[in-house]
Amino acid sequence: MNLLILFLAIEIFSGIVTFNFYKQAGRQSWEAFVPIYRTVVMLKIIERPWWWIILCYLPVVGNVMAVVVIFEMLHVFNFRKLYHTILAVITFGLYLGYLNFTQKLEYVGRDIQDMRRYVSELVASLIFAIVAATVIRAYTFEAFTIPTPSMEKSLMVGDFLFVSKIHYGSRPPLTPLSLPLVHNKVPFTTLDSYFDWPQLPYWRFPKLTEVERYDPVVFNYPAEDIRPINMEGKVRPIDKREHYVKRCVAIPGDTLRIIDGFVNTNGESESMPDRANPQFSYFVQTNGVDFNPKILKERFDINYVTPRQQQATGEYGAVTRIDNNNLYIINIPNEALEGFKQLPNIVSVTQIVGKQNMDEYPADTPPMLTRLYQQYNTFGPNQDIFPNPKNGDSLVYNWSRDNYGPLYMPKEGDKIELNNDTYLKYSRAITAYEGNTLERKGDQFILNGEVATEYTFKQGYYWMMGDNRHASDDSRYWGFVPEDHIVGKPVFIWMSYDKFAEGIKKIRFDRVFTTVNGEGKRFSYFIPFLIVVAGIYGFNTYRKRKKAKA
Repeated sequence: MNLLILFLAIEIFSGIVTFNFYKQAGRQSWEAFVPIYRTVVMLKIIERPWWWIILCYLPVVGNVMAVVVIFEMLHVFNFRKLYHTILAVITFGLYLGYLNFTQKLEYVGRDIQDMRRYVSELVASLIFAIVAATVIRAYTFEAFTIPTPSMEKSLMVGDFLFVSKIHYGSRPPLTPLSLPLVHNKVPFTTLDSYFDWPQLPYWRFPKLTEVERYDPVVFNYPAEDIRPINMEGKVRPIDKREHYVKRCVAIPGDTLRIIDGFVNTNGESESMPDRANPQFSYFVQTNGVDFNPKILKERFDINYVTPRQQQATGEYGAVTRIDNNNLYIINIPNEALEGFKQLPNIVSVTQIVGKQNMDEYPADTPPMLTRLYQQYNTFGPNQDIFPNPKNGDSLVYNWSRDNYGPLYMPKEGDKIELNNDTYLKYSRAITAYEGNTLERKGDQFILNGEVATEYTFKQGYYWMMGDNRHASDDSRYWGFVPEDHIVGKPVFIWMSYDKFAEGIKKIRFDRVFTTVNGEGKRFSYFIPFLIVVAGIYGFNTYRKRKKAKA
């Protein structure tokens, strides 16, 4: 209701500051006050096509279009100096009111040649390139870069992706007053690129497919208030929160468990797609001979960065040496594990598995690994696991990152009984994601100020985990991802850059122009793409030469 009132207020204000413009253009003054219709009439006045109305009311795009329409309206009334448009914009339309009430308005129509004196063809093309790019970015496809190794080796640091927003239904921007073509910061500054008020209601265009189990998914990070990832510690609007990419391992209606590191959904073990390549951390003992970084890189794509190199470059690899002799923690991809075990300096390779209790570890666990487990179980990680309270209360769920659950994923319309267990598991979803208040007072639960015994969910919830299972900040630590935080589906890798490689090998040619999803091994479409481009270029060159001879 507040948004409707705001919309009507803006439309009425626009009518007040422009009704004389309408009258002098041969229209009726009242037409300036009819929401939406007033814009249709204005497009006729400035001699622009009717379909611009769509652009004018698209969130974010409409910001650019408002400036364009103001410029062209002033132009057809012979206010053709750029300062008129600038004054109208910086005064939020009050300058138009000044002209509307104090000046003798004369409709003179469009003069393309005169318009080009103030706005060149290049500037006009750039403006509409921005409009087109904003529409594409907001509603169809957007480019993303993988910044962290949480999805290694499935999606890798340095992968440049195209993400489809069409697959799961495009979500129109929720924060309309923002700069186009940027996310949450003005480039090269620390300034926000948006005003966080007003906020538009959440909805989606029709989707091509539902989010399916084991899809890689881009979403807005939902836990800025409890696990801040920015230095400001602020909670941004949903569509301005940082983008994360993880694999969806449970969808609404699923019951999730993790058993010794492997996901189990509804009683079935995980079945990862062909192009997924999860990796885990392993406790590795050698015979005292150190690893050859070049062999690790070339044979297994494992980055061995020494402590000295870490200090010099700030880059961290997948190998951690835990003493001065022969013990390591190494992240090893599943498909490389058997080959890694055959290295001549290997004595033992043990997957690191976080149990729920110390007495669950085998009696023959190496002493150093036992000490690591004691630290893991005693000093916080289990307490850090969702849905344990983060306020210092005693451990409620003795779950770990590798042995977790069971936990049910609510779907839209699900009704749950409110009790101590469901309060811990779902109170965040009920409050932070669905806009309610919920308090526990003894054995009673106060929902939106009234005693309640049950709750019905308004949207579905997903469980997102990184394929790099021991190096991923994911749902195990902050919980569910609401449906309204879903952004899109990664579909195409157009470039992949490996900062740990040397020379031309920095470009991962086997990943360039490959699809993210699909059956079998990756196939690069880069060479076919070059052939098609060369063919088109050759054909056009031949046609031009033939035309020149004619």
